[in-house]
Amino acid sequence: MPVSKNIIIPLFIFITLGGCIEPFTPNIDESEESLVIEGQITDQEGYHYIHISRTAPYYDPHKIPEPDCQVEVVDNYGNAFEFYESDSGLYMQWIPKDFLNIGTQYKVKVITTDGNEYESDFNELLSSSPPIDSIYYEIETRETNDPDKPLNGIQFYLDLNAPPGDFARNYRWELEETWEYEAAYRIQYYYDGTIHPIDDPFFLFRCWRTEPIRKIYTFTTRHSTSNTINKFPLHYVSNQTSRLKIKYSLLVKQYSLSNTAYDYWFQVQKQSQERGGLYETQPVQIQGNISNINDPEEVVLGFFDVSSVPEKRIFVSESFNFRIYGPNCYLRGIEYERQLSMYTIFPVYMISLSPMGTGPPYGVGYGTCFDCRAGGGKTERPDFWE
Repeated sequence: MPVSKNIIIPLFIFITLGGCIEPFTPNIDESEESLVIEGQITDQEGYHYIHISRTAPYYDPHKIPEPDCQVEVVDNYGNAFEFYESDSGLYMQWIPKDFLNIGTQYKVKVITTDGNEYESDFNELLSSSPPIDSIYYEIETRETNDPDKPLNGIQFYLDLNAPPGDFARNYRWELEETWEYEAAYRIQYYYDGTIHPIDDPFFLFRCWRTEPIRKIYTFTTRHSTSNTINKFPLHYVSNQTSRLKIKYSLLVKQYSLSNTAYDYWFQVQKQSQERGGLYETQPVQIQGNISNINDPEEVVLGFFDVSSVPEKRIFVSESFNFRIYGPNCYLRGIEYERQLSMYTIFPVYMISLSPMGTGPPYGVGYGTCFDCRAGGGKTERPDFWE
């Protein structure tokens, strides 16, 4: 029987193309692992931090701390502050307010275990950064891959209106979120081989959790006639977690930057946002202001910065007209006390499911349902909480 060309040609093309499909793995030129030194000094008395690590391979990204370094920060008046290692690769020191003055210059000095010495350029603590004018939010719905399931939440914004004066023109913001939340159930009993009543069912019921928002926000007004910023978008909080259920707080810290520091952080921000697509900007090494004093050709990553830091906090405790989701919690129903013998990891938390509110049947589960600390928070109310 004759076979139509209308069938043969598409079939040939399909088989040919199918046979040519091979997985594509980009050829990434791996350089030697580089040292990364990141830190800053602010005008705020307290602990200051220097992070030292090594770059990881492209195919296996992870943090590689650099331990056992000698780290100190010196100023242009000869004062030196030796930092100590509080965790692997994390170095810290308390610096009093008397040594944190506008116009003072600072640099970091690092000696690694292999004897290499690194220094940053001197950086001047610039004139005070203008205060943040306002932090506010708007309810915002965002589209998702499913048109029938949009994302609801709130978008935060920042306004800045610098008064006349010699203020910074380059800015970077760090954000920290805190939210109040509750466990699914109040504990009435706990079981450790024997059932014990709880005197205070609220003692593990309410927690507060604080987390940094790991995103870079930068802006400059140095190309504008006015030093103002209007409705700059910051963090978005969706209804997919319990963050907005009771009370939420956003702390915004504003860093004033030199032109060099701003250019560095802008490139880091740009690189962190442009990833994932084959035709987007490929990862590059962004060299900062730190070098090996005996080998200027060595690529050293990171930046040591100095800045004043005004900050502003906003609280959110609104009854929103959209559903706010939280973690699912399932309890096992227990009718008789002897059934509790199946549990061997203690303590086991319980509530009464009886219409009288005491005794069996019990709703039984582990800490995720009863202990708010299982959500990563602490039962201690923060000092700043309103």
